Amino acid sequence: ANEGVVRRSRQGPEGQGRQVVMQFSPSAMPKDETGVTRLMQSYPEADGRGILVAILDTGCDLAAAGLLQTSDGRPKYVDFLDCTGGGDIDTKTVAARLPDGSVTGLSGRTLRLGSWAESAAEMRLGAVRLFSLLPRSVLGRVKRERKASFEATQHAAVTAVQREMDALEAGAVTGAAKAAAKKDLELRLKQLGAMMEAYSDAGPLLDVLLYREGAPAAGDTPAAVWRAVVDTSAMGDLAAHTPMAPFRIGRQVGDLGWGTELSFCVQVYQDGDLLCIVTDAGSHGTHVAGIVAAHFDTEPSRSGVAPGAQILACKIGDGRLGSAETGTGLVRAIIAAKAAGCHLINLSYGEPYWQCDRGRVAQTFDDAVRKWGMTVFTSAGNDGPALSTLGAPGCLSSAITVGAFVSSQMMSDQYSMLPETVPDTSYSFTSRGPTPDGFFPTLCAPGGAIAPVPRHTLQGKAQYHGTSMASPNACGVAACVLSALHAQGVKPTPAELRRALENSAERPAEHEPFSQGAGLINAPAAVAYALEHHGKPAQRLAFRVTVPSRQHVRGIYLRDAAELDGPLTMGVEVVPLFDLPLSSRSAEELSELLSTDLELKLTSSAGWLTAPPSMVLLSAKERGGQTFSVQLDPSSLPPGAHFASITATDATDPSRGPLFSLPVTVVVPAPPPLAFRLDLPPGKPTRRFLSAPEAAEFAHVRIKTGAMPRGPHVVTLHAVPSARGDAPNTLVQTKRMLVLREDSEETVVVPVRGSSTLELCLQLAWLSNPTPAAADVTVEWHSYGVRGRPTTSATALRLGAADSYARLEVSAPLRPERLKPKAELDAVERAIRPSSAAVSAGSAELDVLPPPDAERRADANSPGTQIHAMELTYKFEVSAEPKETRQVIPRVQSAHMQLYDSPLDSQLWVLQGANGCVLGHGGAMHDSPAIKLKKGAYTVRLLLRHPDASLLAKLKELPLLLRMPLDKPLGCSVYSGRGAATVGGHGGAKPMEEVWLKRGGQRQLYVTRPTDALPSWLAAGDALVGAVQLDDAQPAATRLPLVYEVPPHPVKPPAGDETNGAKPAPADATAKGAEAAGAGAGGEAAEAQPGDKEAAAAEEDGKALEKALLATKLERLAALRTGGASIARYEALATPLLAEEPAHLPLLTECLAFWRAVAPPADVAPVTSDAAPAGTDAVTAPGGEAAEAIAAWRARVVGNAAGLIQAAVDSAALAQYYGVAHDEADAADGQAEAKELSKEMAEQRKALRSALLARAATLAPPGGAAVAARVNGTAAATETA
Repeated sequence: ANEGVVRRSRQGPEGQGRQVVMQFSPSAMPKDETGVTRLMQSYPEADGRGILVAILDTGCDLAAAGLLQTSDGRPKYVDFLDCTGGGDIDTKTVAARLPDGSVTGLSGRTLRLGSWAESAAEMRLGAVRLFSLLPRSVLGRVKRERKASFEATQHAAVTAVQREMDALEAGAVTGAAKAAAKKDLELRLKQLGAMMEAYSDAGPLLDVLLYREGAPAAGDTPAAVWRAVVDTSAMGDLAAHTPMAPFRIGRQVGDLGWGTELSFCVQVYQDGDLLCIVTDAGSHGTHVAGIVAAHFDTEPSRSGVAPGAQILACKIGDGRLGSAETGTGLVRAIIAAKAAGCHLINLSYGEPYWQCDRGRVAQTFDDAVRKWGMTVFTSAGNDGPALSTLGAPGCLSSAITVGAFVSSQMMSDQYSMLPETVPDTSYSFTSRGPTPDGFFPTLCAPGGAIAPVPRHTLQGKAQYHGTSMASPNACGVAACVLSALHAQGVKPTPAELRRALENSAERPAEHEPFSQGAGLINAPAAVAYALEHHGKPAQRLAFRVTVPSRQHVRGIYLRDAAELDGPLTMGVEVVPLFDLPLSSRSAEELSELLSTDLELKLTSSAGWLTAPPSMVLLSAKERGGQTFSVQLDPSSLPPGAHFASITATDATDPSRGPLFSLPVTVVVPAPPPLAFRLDLPPGKPTRRFLSAPEAAEFAHVRIKTGAMPRGPHVVTLHAVPSARGDAPNTLVQTKRMLVLREDSEETVVVPVRGSSTLELCLQLAWLSNPTPAAADVTVEWHSYGVRGRPTTSATALRLGAADSYARLEVSAPLRPERLKPKAELDAVERAIRPSSAAVSAGSAELDVLPPPDAERRADANSPGTQIHAMELTYKFEVSAEPKETRQVIPRVQSAHMQLYDSPLDSQLWVLQGANGCVLGHGGAMHDSPAIKLKKGAYTVRLLLRHPDASLLAKLKELPLLLRMPLDKPLGCSVYSGRGAATVGGHGGAKPMEEVWLKRGGQRQLYVTRPTDALPSWLAAGDALVGAVQLDDAQPAATRLPLVYEVPPHPVKPPAGDETNGAKPAPADATAKGAEAAGAGAGGEAAEAQPGDKEAAAAEEDGKALEKALLATKLERLAALRTGGASIARYEALATPLLAEEPAHLPLLTECLAFWRAVAPPADVAPVTSDAAPAGTDAVTAPGGEAAEAIAAWRARVVGNAAGLIQAAVDSAALAQYYGVAHDEADAADGQAEAKELSKEMAEQRKALRSALLARAATLAPPGGAAVAARVNGTAAATETA
């Protein structure tokens, strides 16, 4: 989450039984900066009342102070949903009453029921571990508290035993009685010590009972309410607990107890089959909700921006993943927000991305705005201060992306700064535009606040700052604006609201569009703008503006020197986005299309950017959009980053401001020299852009300081080597926090990309020491002539399974370079295939995307779109010694590090042991911590989601990667010559030591296989992965990926098989300790005697003769069939063969072919002129008068023949075999048994298909030749395939 830096406030939670009154400073909860305070003076009730805001976050504390009710007395929360599924409990088990009225819970406890059970028509059981419901911070605290309590109890017990021993020694007991008593006490001490050493806390197991008070739903009668009783005491006394209905019905909030201070509510789904206990996954969501809408009746300065707004709390941060968001959570939350009628959505989360504005989750957010009429606010990210650092979903076109702004008053009120002159500015951490395709943040808002946090933090409020705080501030402002507009009868569309916020934003004195977009959000100005321009032509429309010649980018972004030559001309496409149904348009909607005729004035904000003076914009539905051209001439621009825009305004009403705009960014790199002085003012980043030489791979950036009379300074150094391509900036950037002291020097190694523009950005931290500073910077380019980390597509150095070494050529094209290589392999990667795949429809309550509003207007019964899920099951085993463990990290490699831009809605895996216990979870973006596994069998279940079930079916053989870090890295020697590498240094050759390459010099490096023995558990096909460092003093910048493919285990020769008295060659280090592939169960193969060999050969001769005779008879049967032989003649040969070989599939298939083709006997249908022509398949012959009789006879004989095939085929084994994914490459890799089994199963499947299709053909209506022909064609095609 974009939580940024967390700074706790000193205030604790409110005291019990009394109210702690504290007057907040005005900017502790910033409202003056955005004009909300002034708006309230004009519109006293414009405080968000009547507006519903969905908070997509970690979830919220329903009992937190300030978040109980709105300013007009309504409940603050309309509902609280866990959209991740992390709190789901299976409640399919039906409870059975015991004679005394109690029930036995799934924990094994006897559950005593309360009087509420008298009205229960049906009861279900479930159970859940307390610890699985707790946020990580609470879990850690509770575990520490429980362990401390255990230790105290255990210490008291040890002390008591010790006192007994002391008393024994001092007492009168002697002899054997004393010895026995002493032995008993010593044993007790030993057991107490063992208990402490073996301490492990899985947490209490809580029983859950779910009951329904009345009958289930029937017709128009709604179902009775399900209520849940959670045994939070884990004592079985359910009579002491209050039943809870789903929150939206009963508004009941519980506390999980055990010192957690964690509130919860419940939800029930699938008619009682699923209960969800909803808790928050951290403090972030409550803080965000407090900024949007906290209400303190007697202390308005503590209230959030829109205290009158209501909240739908949607938990999208999955507690199983450490509160990381999931696609399932995000999509379900948007569905829930639409169902609840939300006006606004706030999402203060963010991740890196590979593709701007692409992916299933991104599309769902676009639908939320364009199709479902909700305005989405999201955080820009906390990855500044360099350019091109926006995250996702901040990069999405549909969302309002908010950067973090800080006023001088906020600096004083929230951070207790000393009186220094620091102007209003952006926080240094706020992510900046442009994205690689030229997109910018929308606007900015205050990015810090003191707001409520959950009770489980054991404090009432906290000061957080980040773009996570800026987004809810802007969302709260929008709630106030909507509240004022609704009171005036104006209900703007999301596009209209966005235009009002953008065109009314206030530009700070130090306006930086890269972080602030249009400027600081302004509530009164937005209301005035919306009221003035509501209802004007196209005011409610959004526009898609792209540059087709540059892959439809959303802005023009020129950054590298090669792009800056001469004037450039580009076409710009503009498409109005109408909210219209696919068909059945109303007269009003058709009128809007026909009347869209805007005379626009195009204006450039800079002289180096030229646009035509005007354009006429039509609906352009037929052509898909309209275009105009722009010209750029960056030749006269000085070094630095330059921003301009083309804006389109209504030529007849310029006061409306831009209807759309095209952002243009040009970065001009600075020329040499590469030594320069940088002034570092407070609150403002200093940037220097440098063009890296073509061969450059990394740079040394040296920062030197002089006198610092005002003390040391904290400076952020942020280097981004390129904005080209789709690699996230987080993969290639360098960010360091430096403390610059007087007369000091710091050197930072920065990876770069050749021929690209490197941005060096330094920003002074105003919080620690806001006085200006300066530094002298020197940059040196370096290269080894290979591509390393700067290009994320760098090919790994590969050691094949049969290779002794991998060759690498290095050079020094730019300057002398130190060469001291080091190669290590630190992990094993193994790919496994799924053993099963199952596709199913998602929840009808949670996983149906609603139809567009336009479609619903046209047809109230428009259906939604069902999301489907596929569960893939992977099985693997861990071989280890009894006391050993193996670290494993599962990963869906092909979809790793993709969430908002993923082609799938979601992915989530769970790792289980052989007994079904859950050992770990993992999602789309981040690897899970390594999971330690003992010897045994394990299962990974992977859940993939997408609306298109056929797309999921194509992924049914998706490989899963198991990454297994090694306890100790394996070293690989690096030699300078091929001969030494071939023999692994034998003969005295030593691995390469430190050398210097002079400029223009060149060397060959040979990286050998590991010098140490490999783990015995490795298997052929595994890959050992690690890295080669060309200079071990600069590991990050000179690192190249290294992969070693594990070869097959060596084969031990049979006992006594030694040549010339030589001993068998020792096992290669590749498989030290592995079992020999050719060893039998007894370890040695017995030598066969000559007589035994002769008998075995004779037996084989007999089998071969029988096989040849059978093949000859089959050939004769086929000849009889094709030659038109009679039934009697054919049966004379076939009948004895069937008796001898009743399950021989080729024979049975031949007989089936005969009965399908042979003409019926005369007693069934006399031959007439209507009979089938010679050579025609009788199944397709015309019917004639005897068609029905022929059809009945054909169905009987073909059915009999097909039945023999069906009886011979083991359909269960066939289904089991083809129900599991088989790797054809494995089957073809010399594995005779696998190949033979594959061939046998393919033969059975082909025969079974023939039998079933033949039966289907006999069902064709008499005389229906065309129908039968289609069936036969299908059969042929299937058999061929």
